[in-house]
Amino acid sequence: MSRSRSQSESVALDCRSDVTVAAHQPNYLPWLGYFHKIRASDVFVFLDDVEYTSGSWINRNRIKTPDGWTWLTVPVRGGSSGPIADVTIADEDWCETHRKSLQQNYGNAARFDTVADLFEETYARTRDSLCELNVHLVREIANRLDLECRFVRSSSLGIDATKADRIVDICSELDAGRYFSGTGARSYLDQSRFEANEVALTYQSFDYPDYEQRFDGFIPELSVVDALMNVGLDGTNELLQRMDADGG
Repeated sequence: MSRSRSQSESVALDCRSDVTVAAHQPNYLPWLGYFHKIRASDVFVFLDDVEYTSGSWINRNRIKTPDGWTWLTVPVRGGSSGPIADVTIADEDWCETHRKSLQQNYGNAARFDTVADLFEETYARTRDSLCELNVHLVREIANRLDLECRFVRSSSLGIDATKADRIVDICSELDAGRYFSGTGARSYLDQSRFEANEVALTYQSFDYPDYEQRFDGFIPELSVVDALMNVGLDGTNELLQRMDADGG
C-alpha cells in the first residue's frame, strides 16, 4: 500500500505564465496527498475522460477501525470500462453502509461533528454517476478547507491526445506555466515536451505527516476522512501546510 516519494524537481525555463496546474482521476474520498496537489494548484483538472480502472482508488478508499484499516467501496456496474465519466454506481445500499461505517468508527472522534453533515447530505442523495459523486465530495471538502483552486473536467477541454501528450495539451489549453505532478507519472511524462511548451514540470514530494488517530497505532495514507474527523478542518489544513514545508 506504500506510495512512493521523490525529490521535488522542476525544469528551469522561461514559463508561459505563473499558473500552476495539477491533474488526477476523480477518486473517492482521496488521501491527504490528493488535497496537497489541490492546495499547490491554481487549476485542478479532474481526468474524467480517461479509462476507468477496476479495483483502484476511483471507487474505494481506506478508513481506520479498531482492527486496523478497511475499505469503503462504492459498487459499480459489473465489467465497468470506458471513461470514468461513464461509470455508473450499481445500487443504493452502499450509501447506508458507508454512513454507518463512518458513524461506528468515527462517531466518537474529536472532530466528527465538523464534517458529519457533508456525508449525511451526500449519502441521502441518489447518484448514478461515480464521477459526479467523487467530484462533489472532493470539491466540497476542498471548499471547507478553504483551498483556493479552480476545478476543471478534462472532458470539457476537447483534448484527444493520450498519456504525456494529453497532460501537455491540457497545460497549453489552460495557459499553465507549471505542471505539478504526482511521482507515479514520472515513468511516462516527457520532460522535453514540457520544455518545448514553456511549462515547468515539478514532482510532488513530502513526508506523510502523523496526527492523532483513534485506536492503537498510526496508519498513514488513509482517506482524508480520517484526518478531518480526528483533527478537524483547521488541523487538516495544518497537516497540508506541514507537507508543503517538507518539500511539496
